[in-house]
Amino acid sequence: MTGFAKFATDKTFRAWLSAGSVDRGVGDGLTFVATEARARVDKASWILRYRYGGKSKEKVIGRYPDIPLKDARELARNNRGLLQQGADVAEIKRREKLKALDMHNVDGLAQIWYERHIQEKYKHPQVVERVIRRHIKPTIGKLPVEEVRPVHIDRVLMKIVAAGAPTVANDALRYMFRMFHFAVKRKWIESNPVYGFEIADAGGTKIPGSRWLSREELSALAEAMRDTPNFGRLNELSVWLLLALCVGKMAALGIDRFVAERALNHKLRDIEDVYSHHDYFDERKRALDQWARLLSATSRGEAFNVVALKQRKRS
Repeated sequence: MTGFAKFATDKTFRAWLSAGSVDRGVGDGLTFVATEARARVDKASWILRYRYGGKSKEKVIGRYPDIPLKDARELARNNRGLLQQGADVAEIKRREKLKALDMHNVDGLAQIWYERHIQEKYKHPQVVERVIRRHIKPTIGKLPVEEVRPVHIDRVLMKIVAAGAPTVANDALRYMFRMFHFAVKRKWIESNPVYGFEIADAGGTKIPGSRWLSREELSALAEAMRDTPNFGRLNELSVWLLLALCVGKMAALGIDRFVAERALNHKLRDIEDVYSHHDYFDERKRALDQWARLLSATSRGEAFNVVALKQRKRS
């Protein structure tokens, strides 16, 4: 139900609510508003609608039936008085809400977004926290949320790229977009300063590597991992597990590409996937055993003699 009724009474309001959703003006910008769900429980909101800086704006000044029409008119009158003095009453209320949430700057916004959407939902939330702590907060953390502009976002990204971390810049771009979108949805800010930025404005699209590490480079990597304080055995194990997925390195051992693909449970290509149903269990076992012995020797800095495996017969 929409329209205007300057001489409304409490009986009028209850009649409106019984009919469903309501959006009716009652004079001087004061509006009686209720959604379908709120109307079913006889509740509504008093909203003051006005123009400021050439834009239509609104402020919720109370709830019905907690605040009767007489009190709502008085609240609206006081707010219009502030408007005549040049104050944006909706903006004042929004800033007071942010301060109450301890979220008047980007530090506070980042913290509440991280706690609600990252901390309990990500398997490794520390990855996101690290980007926020090291790259976002030092540059714009103390800025009031409503004062952040695209130039500030660009400053964050360019600083990360200049430090030689384009992939981190891409991560920071995604996190900042979601963080400020979180604020927009709750009407803490009017627009997202990250809107319009693309990956090209951050670190750009990552180009896949075209080579793998040589045996000497793997040995140097193993030594560096062992000698680096705080790197940890778990991180070292993770690196070796990733290397265990390298089909190219298996080929260098003389392992047939077909067996290597099957050993890593990769889907076979084209017609081979349709007609080749043999599991090649023995060949896969020998291939993985030889690959494991190479990685083990490399991790200890020991020599390893490559002995080519007997090529399989295609069935």
